[in-house]
Amino acid sequence: MDINTPLPESGVGFVTNNRGPNGAFQFGQKSTIDAALRVGAAWKVSHPHPFSIGQISKKGGGPMPPHQSHRLGVDVDVRPVRIDGQNSGVTIDDPAYDRAVTTALIEMWWQKAPVQLVLFNDQTVIAAGLSRAHPGHGNHFHVRLRMKGATIRIRDRGSDVAELQAKLGLTADGRFGPATVEAVEEFQAAHGLLPDGVVGRDTWAALGV
Repeated sequence: MDINTPLPESGVGFVTNNRGPNGAFQFGQKSTIDAALRVGAAWKVSHPHPFSIGQISKKGGGPMPPHQSHRLGVDVDVRPVRIDGQNSGVTIDDPAYDRAVTTALIEMWWQKAPVQLVLFNDQTVIAAGLSRAHPGHGNHFHVRLRMKGATIRIRDRGSDVAELQAKLGLTADGRFGPATVEAVEEFQAAHGLLPDGVVGRDTWAALGV
């Protein structure tokens, strides 16, 4: 896997933090960086203040202490949004924390990126089905993305699910539900593939992705 694409220091809709020397901690797979840029562009349309992206991976990947993850160029740390819109730290217990706008930002990641999971300890966000609790995730949310062409199946969400749905002529809501399973099975059967409703390498290839 190629973990050599750098995230710019800033761009449309986003700024950065904790980049490391010369941006050493903000490299990712190209699909990850492309997804971050998409989220930024979409965010800029409706929000005046950019959001702030933190650490991703080192160039080439591998261990990145103190993180247990961030090895594969698909993990992205993002600061919660502050009420004043400033690019500085804030926790979910801080009066400066803007819960509503942070929730909207997490929703934007789910819509515009191939999100596998989000780790963030705001109980309101968790109750909305947008994140899971994890120790140490009260001052940032952690987005883990699927790699390009990764297998997706029922109950998955994200931009890759929406891409699949568009290819199949479905409403692209980004949620892999029963209707999407049925459409996938029909497509697989029509193309000589095992009709299991799971979209892996062969099904993506038949879809031309």
